[in-house]
Amino acid sequence: MPAAHVRMSDVAATEWLAQNATMPLLRSLLTDAARALLAAGCDETLDEARLEVEVLYAEASGLTRAGVLARGSEEPSTDALPAFEATLARRLGHEPLAYILGRREFYGLTFEVRSGVLIPRPDTETLVEATLAAIREHPAARRLVRVADVGTGSGAVAISVARHAPMAKVWATDVSTEALAIAGANRRRLGVEARVVLLAGNLLEPLAEPLDVVAANLPYIPTAEVDGLAPEVRDWEPRGALDGGADGLDAFRALARQLPAHLAAGPRAVLLEVGAGQAAEVAALFADVVGGSPRLHRDLAGIERVMELRAGY
Repeated sequence: MPAAHVRMSDVAATEWLAQNATMPLLRSLLTDAARALLAAGCDETLDEARLEVEVLYAEASGLTRAGVLARGSEEPSTDALPAFEATLARRLGHEPLAYILGRREFYGLTFEVRSGVLIPRPDTETLVEATLAAIREHPAARRLVRVADVGTGSGAVAISVARHAPMAKVWATDVSTEALAIAGANRRRLGVEARVVLLAGNLLEPLAEPLDVVAANLPYIPTAEVDGLAPEVRDWEPRGALDGGADGLDAFRALARQLPAHLAAGPRAVLLEVGAGQAAEVAALFADVVGGSPRLHRDLAGIERVMELRAGY
């Protein structure tokens, strides 16, 4: 953890504790903690901050969030306070809530996450949904569809696909052995060890099997924009999972160069998560390699989030 974060957290926690030396009721305590998060710039609205402190207190007390709300008129638990204060201090230092909790919900599953992997985001559920459709509609769907998840991180995409597509075998690659260790823990806990193979290496290089479907959530943020990201992202999540080079497309070009040696000769699909406004340029990089016409899938915000190419279906 960077030293600056420790100093920020300790100072913020000390100030907060000093203001709460005489303990109010739980509801007031949580409101004051939420205001501290808002003042520190950790959240954009008081409602967001309130949700976070309720989750942190629930984690510290062993209650559900509903249980925390039900006890709002009671005094805080003296047993829970030390853990709550410690996690609040971390959040005041802009550490992401998912890293503090050690988990993140994604596509109906709970994934272990820590600082060595990108935190799975709702936008990437669009990639999972589009990949599952490409698998179900593949001509080999009644037999076996060979799938790659490139840059797997926590394994969220690969494991979600394997859990929802029993006709698929998934190879998941990453250059980070730390990420693969986390993906391995998620693979075991979620029961897909037989159908998800983890491989260390750059993009598709570790793979010998021809692939029917390739999915990837590659780094796509232009280098100049990374430093302008929120501190929770810029200072805590792995830069290698964010920084896509000068125009954000370096990893896409590298993948396009590798694909011809790895795609199956028959029906095939490639699905790529992209940043806002990148879909057309990414489609142009892959059109000659894959064939077909691009399909664009929008996320819940209406942004073109996934570019898909299919051929031979």
